Amino acid sequence: EKQTMDQTKANKIDSFQIEQEVVIHATKETVFKALTEDINNWWKFRVGEENSKLIFEPYLSGRFYEEWGNGGALWGNITYIKENEEIRLNGLLGMSGAVNSFYSYRLTEDGEQTILQLTHQATDILEPHWEDAHRHGWNELLAVNLKKFVEQQ
Repeated sequence: EKQTMDQTKANKIDSFQIEQEVVIHATKETVFKALTEDINNWWKFRVGEENSKLIFEPYLSGRFYEEWGNGGALWGNITYIKENEEIRLNGLLGMSGAVNSFYSYRLTEDGEQTILQLTHQATDILEPHWEDAHRHGWNELLAVNLKKFVEQQ
């Protein structure tokens, strides 16, 4: 009896949505360049070895991936891109299994600063800690690392 309940619980369809906004003192062009060309400089999470390299192909169906000596990992595929305005990707971002995961960056200029809006949605069979991990991860990546990287240029 208990085993059946655990199995049902384990295969429960779940979802989360994360929305975050970061104000960066820079132009949309500078932020867009950091999100694409310079991603290896501030995206600190890695699947492979520490000295792996992150590559972002800023065009439709391009890949955002990590490469190391004897292998690599796909972080996402670009499903929509409008230069200096919006990027949408789908990718697992460290999750595994039967998961649909979509994330997007939207850039809006406001005077001397750019507002970066992140949306990340995931559905299907999710581990309970993934939402929290991603909420903290995005905050660290964007509000701390990216912001610092762009503003100190």
